[in-house]
Amino acid sequence: MKKFLFGGMVGLSMIMSQPVNGLAKDSPRSVNPMSLYGNEIVFDVYREGTLVGSHTVQFSKSDGYLNVRSVFQLDIKFLFITAYSYLYESDARWRNDQLQKLEARVDDNGGLSVVRAVQEGDGMRIESVNGQADSEILLFPTNHWHAGVLNQTQVLNTLTGRINDVQIVDGDRETVDTERGPIQATHFAYTGDLENEVWYDDAGRWVKMRFKGTDDSIIDYVCRRCQGGAS
Repeated sequence: MKKFLFGGMVGLSMIMSQPVNGLAKDSPRSVNPMSLYGNEIVFDVYREGTLVGSHTVQFSKSDGYLNVRSVFQLDIKFLFITAYSYLYESDARWRNDQLQKLEARVDDNGGLSVVRAVQEGDGMRIESVNGQADSEILLFPTNHWHAGVLNQTQVLNTLTGRINDVQIVDGDRETVDTERGPIQATHFAYTGDLENEVWYDDAGRWVKMRFKGTDDSIIDYVCRRCQGGAS
C-alpha cells in the first residue's frame, strides 16, 4: 500500500461583503468560528467513493484565546484487514485572527512526525523533521476552516512543516450537500506547492474539499456538520 500525502489538510462574527455571485476571495474578514460552525465541524472522508474516515475540527475559548483542535483519521481495509492507516492531530491557539501557536502530530501507518510553529514578533518559527524554517510574516495553516487563507500566497503546511507558496484561484458556483440540505458554494483551487480544491459558502464556511493522494486516488470531504452556526 502506497503512502498518501494529504495536502488538502495541509486544518467566524463575519466582517465581509457577500456578493450575489458568492464569497469574495479578497474580502477582509474577521472570523469567530463559533458563530458560523458552532463548536465543531465534521466531515466524512471518502476515497474513490468509499467511506474511509473522518475529519473533525473543535473550537473552544480560554484566557482570551481561540483553541482549535483538528483530528483526521483514515483506515483503508483489504479483506476486512486494515492495510493502511493515517492519523493527524493538531492543536492550535489563535488570537485576533492570527495563529499564535500550533503543534501537529502525524502517524502515517506507523511513521511518526511532529510539526511545531510559534509566533515570533511579526513572523513565525517552525520546527519539524525537515528542519527549522522562519517566516517573516504570520502564516495561515493548511486547516481550511478560516476563509482568510484565501488571500494568502504562502501557507504553513502542517504535515511537513514547510512554508508552501500557493496561488488560490476562485472558480464556479456549485451546489454542495450539507446537513441543512443543498447550498450554493464557491469553488477555490490551490496551485503551486499545493494542489487542492476547497469550497466555501457565502458566509465563509468551509463546506467541502477534494484532493489527490500520492497514489492518485481522489479524496473527498463530505459535510456531515458544517452549517452549525447562524448565517
